[in-house]
Amino acid sequence: MNREGWDPPRRTGGAVLVAVLLLAVGAWQVGIGIAIACGDVFVFSGGGYWYQAEDTGWGWANLSVGLVALALGAARLARGPRFALLRRRDWPALLVAAVSGMSQCFLAPQYPVWATLAILADTALIWALATAPRPRRDGGFTV
Repeated sequence: MNREGWDPPRRTGGAVLVAVLLLAVGAWQVGIGIAIACGDVFVFSGGGYWYQAEDTGWGWANLSVGLVALALGAARLARGPRFALLRRRDWPALLVAAVSGMSQCFLAPQYPVWATLAILADTALIWALATAPRPRRDGGFTV
């Protein structure tokens, strides 16, 4: 079988999944960022880790990642020409998901369940973005 003869039918409904996952990851990161930045949660209080950071700065970093993820998720759900570029480009959402996942790895020793759930959501977001069908010039879709 040649490559032209093998064109599996794919649906384009993954765009809504990506938007919802971006909104969920963004809300998660905003919640983490607010909790850490306000001083209610102590992230780097224990010793024995090779990385050190200030809790307030780490909270602001998580908050900024969350706000960017919320903006990207809202732009993917919005209609109109203003947000068309953000809907067509996947790299900003991939970058946010990768940064979010890496930041959760630093939280894993202190909050393993919380960080694991966030990493799973980030991984699902990266998978949904990476396997989404792309429109072709002839009107079909390609992987």
